[in-house]
Amino acid sequence: AVRCATLNRMALLSLTLEGNRELRNQALERIVQRQQLAAAEQTFSPRFTPTIRADAARSQFGGGVTNEIPGSLLLGGDRTDFDQEVRLDTALTTRLGTRFEVGLTPFEGGQSLQFRVSQPLLRGFGRAVNEAPVNQARLGKTRNQLALRGTLIDTLTTAIFRYNDLINAQAQVEIQAQALERRQQQLDILQALVQAGRRAPIDLFDPERSLADAQRNLVDARNQLDQANSALLNLIGTDADLRFVASVDAIAQLFTAAAAQVATYESEALVATALAQRTDYRQAQLQRQQQELDLLLAQDGLRWQLNAVADGTLGDSDRSAVGLVATRTFGDPAPETSRIASDIALQQQDNTLAQLQDQIRNDVIAGLNEARASLLQVEAAERATLNARRQLEADQAQFRLGRGGVTLFQLINQEESLVNAQTNGLAARIAFLNTVAQLEQTVGITLERWAGEIELGREEWQ
Repeated sequence: AVRCATLNRMALLSLTLEGNRELRNQALERIVQRQQLAAAEQTFSPRFTPTIRADAARSQFGGGVTNEIPGSLLLGGDRTDFDQEVRLDTALTTRLGTRFEVGLTPFEGGQSLQFRVSQPLLRGFGRAVNEAPVNQARLGKTRNQLALRGTLIDTLTTAIFRYNDLINAQAQVEIQAQALERRQQQLDILQALVQAGRRAPIDLFDPERSLADAQRNLVDARNQLDQANSALLNLIGTDADLRFVASVDAIAQLFTAAAAQVATYESEALVATALAQRTDYRQAQLQRQQQELDLLLAQDGLRWQLNAVADGTLGDSDRSAVGLVATRTFGDPAPETSRIASDIALQQQDNTLAQLQDQIRNDVIAGLNEARASLLQVEAAERATLNARRQLEADQAQFRLGRGGVTLFQLINQEESLVNAQTNGLAARIAFLNTVAQLEQTVGITLERWAGEIELGREEWQ
């Protein structure tokens, strides 16, 4: 059996966060992204590589020739030697580019410790260059967070739209049901008049047609309600045999809250908020920082490779050496090409940021103007509905009393005018709610707008 469940917007947003599969997949991807950042953060941590080796070599003496087969254990022959080694290698790179490498063979005599120190003096020198990959990883983390935030905003906005569709379809069913009831009453009255001989049977044709139209419109409205319910089930990711029912006063409450919210908005304040909150603008800013790091690395790639190197061994026979190693490849256009490409990309990103800033300003101001205009349309539609209802009630009264020359055709037209006015009024309210939700999405404040009502503090959303 179909189960009915009363649904308010807060409950829908929470269900969407819990069940929307696309959203859940992105949240799960954050686990991998956090691990990738943790790996990048360990760039300057020491690396330990223990090595354990064991092998056997068989030596055969004959005809002045000695054959050795290392790594094999062969039975027989003149002599079989066993060898084993335990070695520990450690490497550490500092933020200045200095690289330390130490190899230790603790269970062997003689030269058991080997070391090597390499310090870049030109290419690869300095904190800025060496920390660039880590900083890029951190930028990637922030960009991933913003991508998830953008998906959250888009998904929640879609949920708001779908909920508005539900209350629209539900209210439309009520409008059409009331219209059908009124037309049925009119037809019943007229049928009684025909039976009493006060009306001709031909007068029944138009009311019967009007009643059939109302029945068809009610069927269409119920079908739209089924589609709205199905869209909600798809959004929250369930195939349960469930029918959602919005509370009776949902439209009035949502409209009142949205109208009060719009009254507090100022265009310049919204533009400033959008520039601070919009995920696409913040992503573009992070992209510029990424390209600055790319340019830094490209410029570093044009330098000579000049390293100060020291290496040696410690043990029974010590050895050490210090020197300079300089390398440079001539005739390779790749480094200069990379620098030019990075420089041009940075200039292009500056243009993109400027264009996006203008677009955000225009979109926010246009969205606020649209919300205010939509609110005026609601007020006009409400006046039209009130006038249509009063006109219909007056014509019905005159028709029953046989006064004012009101014809049956006029009465049917007035009935249709009232239904159209109610439908237009409902559409205007839903359009206003949608424009407000769209404005919040444009400014980038959807999460802040509803954060007090739904849970957004869980780890997977961070």
